[in-house]
Amino acid sequence: MSSVVEPASAPTWLRPERALDEPGIARLPDRDRPDGPVTTARLRRTVAGYAAVVGTGAALARIARDRPAANAAVGLVAPGAGYLGAGRPLAWAGTQVGFGLSLAAWLGSGNVVAPVATWLGSALHAGRSPVRRRRARTVVPALAGAAVAGAWAARERGHRAALARRAERDRFLDERRAAVDARVVDRAPAAAPQVGPELSADELAHARWVLDRALQPIAAFDGFDRIEQFQTSSVRYQLTTMGHALSTLQYARTPAFHGYLSAAQRNLILKWEERINWAYWAKESAWGHLRYDPDPVPRDNIMLTGWLGYQVASYVSNTGDERFSRPGSITFRHPRGQEYPYDLHRLVDALARNFEASAFTLYPCEPNWIYALCNGYGILPLPVHDRLFGSDHAERILPAFRRRFEDEFLSVDGRTVGIRSALTGLSIPAMTSILSDAAVVWQLAPVFPDLSRALYEIVRHEWIRIPDEGPVRIAMKGWDAIDVGNYRRVPATALSAIRWAATEMGDVELARRLGEDAEALLDPVTEGGVKRYRGASALSNGALLGARVANVAGHRHRIAHGLPEPWATGPLLDACAYPDVLVARAVSDGRDLRLVLRPGRAGGSGRQPLGLRRLTPGATYRLTGAVQDAVVAGADGTATVHVDLDDRREVVAVPEG
Repeated sequence: MSSVVEPASAPTWLRPERALDEPGIARLPDRDRPDGPVTTARLRRTVAGYAAVVGTGAALARIARDRPAANAAVGLVAPGAGYLGAGRPLAWAGTQVGFGLSLAAWLGSGNVVAPVATWLGSALHAGRSPVRRRRARTVVPALAGAAVAGAWAARERGHRAALARRAERDRFLDERRAAVDARVVDRAPAAAPQVGPELSADELAHARWVLDRALQPIAAFDGFDRIEQFQTSSVRYQLTTMGHALSTLQYARTPAFHGYLSAAQRNLILKWEERINWAYWAKESAWGHLRYDPDPVPRDNIMLTGWLGYQVASYVSNTGDERFSRPGSITFRHPRGQEYPYDLHRLVDALARNFEASAFTLYPCEPNWIYALCNGYGILPLPVHDRLFGSDHAERILPAFRRRFEDEFLSVDGRTVGIRSALTGLSIPAMTSILSDAAVVWQLAPVFPDLSRALYEIVRHEWIRIPDEGPVRIAMKGWDAIDVGNYRRVPATALSAIRWAATEMGDVELARRLGEDAEALLDPVTEGGVKRYRGASALSNGALLGARVANVAGHRHRIAHGLPEPWATGPLLDACAYPDVLVARAVSDGRDLRLVLRPGRAGGSGRQPLGLRRLTPGATYRLTGAVQDAVVAGADGTATVHVDLDDRREVVAVPEG
């Protein structure tokens, strides 16, 4: 992937046939300061607090004069600075390494104790050495003040440059908006979702890789990556990403199939109960909140509550199965005997409480750190719950969420701020990247489609080019080129995130080319009818499946609108053997059932039973493609038919009359 992007050409990626489904294009936030009001207040508090520490350290160093305590006082000004007064440069250098590691611990697991302990510990230790460099007590505070002033000045310079970029991007978005308005005279509601084409044999092979992991016993994690359980390679993120892929597949290609596809999604939800997926929280609560609390739901931790909540809400919306709405249907059991019972309702209630309690509305993953991407998942269960159960969470929270997202997590020039410290207001520029932008585009499409469209237009216009030959050219930086599921330097995660966003936005040519790039770059292999990308992590293999089976605007329809009436009430395939029967397409118009099946065994799977459900009780259904010509539905609306599955087979069940 090249980081060099050629000059922009005229945008051509919006499919004309999607005109009636076009949600409009939002304007970039009109803000005259670099950051929103909450962030600005936190930054000022941080600077004021640090200025007080510098002043205190400088004053104490003067008072202590040549006593060793002067080194400790200088050490308050900056980590390890006391060693400079003690004439111990190696100790100073070692402290910089240690402090850097402590900051990584703070970022990676919310461990606020580590940097504070490293800073104060080095100051106290330096205070045991005699003063050898008197100038340190003057030079170190002066340098600290200059560094803060320089950073603030750089922030202002960056803001002026961002204002110029915003003006350019506003002009571009105005042009795009005019083009959309020229096509759409009377804005129509979103077109009804359509079932996509049947899954190809290659797509089914890829789906089997995810299904094999999902359908194993709940306590088993064979085929998952197990590296660490605090950051992005954690097993919990693999569970969620595989769940996203399967819920996308079900809605986009096989809404009239439950069976093992729904069972796989249930298994992935229940696997969250296993200790490996939530044990981390007791540690993070202890060193981030300074209190021991193993319960992973009530406070912060949107990386569990939001991600799991979205996964459960997607399953319930797709299937109508409300088992995870029952009290205690998801229970975290501690080895010491404590139990923390939850369900979809309690997860959504916890999300709503945390959103409403946060000054940013968006709230933290690890204690202190707020990720835009995690909150993008965490906001989605609210509209689904409202639609299914008549609550009002989205009505209460979405307006504030959007306002705070635009103010605090969208830069002046229209980039997603990937991460922000709730405590200090600081962000990490390297996490403002095309991976974060693309992920948020897809996440926010169901709730803020106009904002999602605007962000995508900017990304697509400025950082992505499709050459006539060769891979798509993407301007990558920071973590874009890293597979976040195993930390290897390969752009598997970015390819899947951008492809998912491109498909959602109707940019089908880009999505197709990114699929070709995955085949060329990620070392695909098919063994025993199961396909995986050896160059990608388990997480990215799941994401790549979801991105390739999605439909245009499918995420928006799935979350904001759910199942159309014919899909929700029509006949469905509810039981078949896995992997003997692979379901490539399953759709109902409310009366009939149309299936495309393939065998999962080399040479064919022979005669296979199919369990049908939601038929009209007592009605006769004419069959095409089955062994029998007709079947009569039982009093409970079920029936069993048989098919000889030696190759691709279409099966149709149509009621008489």
